[in-house]
Amino acid sequence: MADDGSIDRTAELLGCEVPGVTVVRLESNRGFAPAANRGASAARGRIILLLNSDALVEEGALAAVVAAFDADPTLGVAGARLVNEDGTAQWSGGRTPTLPWMIGVVSGAGRFARFFRRRHRQECLCHIDPAGCRKHRHSCLCDVDWVSGAAMAIRREVWDAAGPLDERFRFYCQDIELCLRARKAGWRVAVVENARVVHAIGGTVAGNGALRHDPERLWPDLLDWGSAHYGRRWSVAARIALVSAAWMRIAWSRMFRRDETLALIRGARGLQRSDS
Repeated sequence: MADDGSIDRTAELLGCEVPGVTVVRLESNRGFAPAANRGASAARGRIILLLNSDALVEEGALAAVVAAFDADPTLGVAGARLVNEDGTAQWSGGRTPTLPWMIGVVSGAGRFARFFRRRHRQECLCHIDPAGCRKHRHSCLCDVDWVSGAAMAIRREVWDAAGPLDERFRFYCQDIELCLRARKAGWRVAVVENARVVHAIGGTVAGNGALRHDPERLWPDLLDWGSAHYGRRWSVAARIALVSAAWMRIAWSRMFRRDETLALIRGARGLQRSDS
């Protein structure tokens, strides 16, 4: 476990209650990626599990992930099937982000993606032999380009070859970058359908805010990642499109959702200040 500068004696409590756990202490909170990298570098297991502090692992989920790795030696990165606290589905992974997808995130239109997510999940499951799925339930996999870092397991060989997490990002996109590097190296990336994790999305960075993410970090991270992945010409067009989408959403929020406006403005200014 990596403790990034906590002051509530969590590390000391773990040392007493679970003496077999090794705690790596960081002097200050430098963000998710530095803490995860320090923890992973100290880990000695064959599978590295990254788990957000706002995620709750359901019974049997870890066993499902381990079984998936055991069943498929080509599986390099496995994500959990993330659900909201009310049991509804969250994005657990997906295809490589594109500019239209990012515009959907920034504009707020992405909230309608739940209809596509339901269809996508059905398409994944229909490729699995029902009889075999019932017999080996832990091996139900849905292939994707990337999985969410909220609950992501990485084979040790993959971490050594494709890791560590990229610390240039503010909070988001490290998972996407790592998974794409793993796929490029020939490893499979998939969501383990039977490994359910309840994720209070945004609980770590958004707090009690009206939004379930932090636009000031998410939007610039998306732009920075896309600029590195697609190149300079893409970056110029993407900045214009994303900033325009952001300010249109801000105008809407001022009329109908004023509790979101300040966070959205910080996100728009973050896009404008991005070095990409």
